[in-house]
Amino acid sequence: MSVTDDIKAKLDILDVVAPYATIQKSGRTFKANCPFHTERTPSFIVSPERQSWRCFGACATGGDIFSFVMRAENLQFGDALRLLARRAGVELQTSGERAQSNAIHSVNSAAATYYQETLASETGARARGYLDERGVGQRAREQFKLGLSPSGWDGLKRYLQTHGLKLEDAIEAGLARQGEDGRTWDFFRNRLMFPIFDRDHNIAGFGGRALDDSNPKYINTAQTEVFDKRNILYALNFAAPTIRQSGTAIIVEGYMDAIAAHERGYANVVASMGTALTENQVSQMRSLAQDFVLALDPDAAGQEATLRSLESSWRVFRSVAARRGRSGQSVLSQWKPPALKIAALPAGLDPDALIRSDVDRWDAALSDALPLLDFVIPALVERTDLTIPDSRAAVVRELGRLINQLDEMDQYEYWGRLADALGVPLDTLSAAIASTRPRRGRRRDPDGWQSDQAVEVSSKVLRQGGTNTVEEYVLALLIQRPSLIDSAGEVSPECFRHTENRELFTTLLAYPTIVELRDAVEPELVAHLDRLRAAESPQSAQRESHDALKECLRRLELQHEREKQETLSQTDEPGDPPSWEVEAHIRQVNQRIRELEPMGVRQAANARMRR
Repeated sequence: MSVTDDIKAKLDILDVVAPYATIQKSGRTFKANCPFHTERTPSFIVSPERQSWRCFGACATGGDIFSFVMRAENLQFGDALRLLARRAGVELQTSGERAQSNAIHSVNSAAATYYQETLASETGARARGYLDERGVGQRAREQFKLGLSPSGWDGLKRYLQTHGLKLEDAIEAGLARQGEDGRTWDFFRNRLMFPIFDRDHNIAGFGGRALDDSNPKYINTAQTEVFDKRNILYALNFAAPTIRQSGTAIIVEGYMDAIAAHERGYANVVASMGTALTENQVSQMRSLAQDFVLALDPDAAGQEATLRSLESSWRVFRSVAARRGRSGQSVLSQWKPPALKIAALPAGLDPDALIRSDVDRWDAALSDALPLLDFVIPALVERTDLTIPDSRAAVVRELGRLINQLDEMDQYEYWGRLADALGVPLDTLSAAIASTRPRRGRRRDPDGWQSDQAVEVSSKVLRQGGTNTVEEYVLALLIQRPSLIDSAGEVSPECFRHTENRELFTTLLAYPTIVELRDAVEPELVAHLDRLRAAESPQSAQRESHDALKECLRRLELQHEREKQETLSQTDEPGDPPSWEVEAHIRQVNQRIRELEPMGVRQAANARMRR
């Protein structure tokens, strides 16, 4: 990849143009009054798809980010190159460094040919059998230039010397190693070889899979002048046109996952060579895609390493969005930030196995991909033993850092989802969190990410409220404060899912005092009643308790109405319109759901629809 291509890959033209013009979205492009001449009607067009600009007015010219900066800042190309390189974080190479990069590309290309020839030879029979078992066809082997490094110590070294290539360049490329005694040997031995291309189809490095019991199973080229796996996405050179056309990039973890996807026609798939996405990897795709989908084994979602990598990926995407927001007054409202979603694959199946065995389930996983928090909240909670003291507080600390990065309306929604998942009332969760919103004066890093990410959680409050579901919290509150019972009379007992809670609530409405209630309930419910009566709850004033009760009852009824909505949608045969009776019920339920949804959630939903 040339330095100009590297800069273009890391800078979006909208970010470059926005400081000079007030951009407004217009179909698939953006328009503005030309910053280079005075006009009343906008004739300046920016195309994110082509990463280009053009003035259709008096200027009658256009170009890319370089030509724009040259014109806007009255710079020569060299000065514009250095300015944009600094902005993109790209180091400009000297002529000597460029020569070294070219030499590495040349020796890598020769090595790939050698590995391909070895795979096709008698020596490669076992490796070819492995590829046959994995379903990798000849066309994919040729497209991705798959090969085999033989088990000997100097096969590649002799091949390169025979073809006039320098051993020193092979060492610089990471293909050969040299000991302190001067002895040299091939680095990759007895491994299935995966050339790793940059976006210009140059081979930057290799990945090698062991064909025996050698550890590690996979090794990569060490970092070189042209290869850093944090900066490269496997198969992006093949996937870029389709990603640009579709606007979506699907990210898997391994080479074989990406190859299987491309073989089956999913040409917008790349591999990150590790779960976490880096800033440079996202920069490679920023100008190509708007939506990003991580294909992830759901069994891994609650594991600490995976959670850390997902949080890292989230941080990268939030940083990208923050920078775009600072680039111009109107861009953020007109051009939505990149979206990161998670596709949960069936347990135990990686993308390679799923695509080759059941493409319909692969399609379903992609279409059902969830925003990161919608995926992580239930996944982490399900894998946490909530009976362990302080486990709820640990979950809140883990997820609170992510939730607090959302805007205010979305924060409210996700704190509610987390409360539901933990089985605690929202007001209990709110009481346990010292601060659910950024305080004034918090420091931010250059990307707009808040440096102070810690969420202060009161484990005691969560322990007090954490033993109760929302239903039990309501019952405990009514039992301990009978004066609130009149406020609960309009709620149907059907809103209580659990039989014991539903029966106790029904009896409580008829017998509000504890003496009457104890005599009226069935003997089997007495122990449940005593536990709720003894349950600790946050000390609140009467008004605060009334508000907490009202909020919890609203959530119970909303949950009940949504369950009715789901049941009604399944009443008729799939594909058939609902009968008029069912349709009338659906309208009633939908109206009630709208009434019960909090204003913040409705506003957030409406805002997302507008975007």
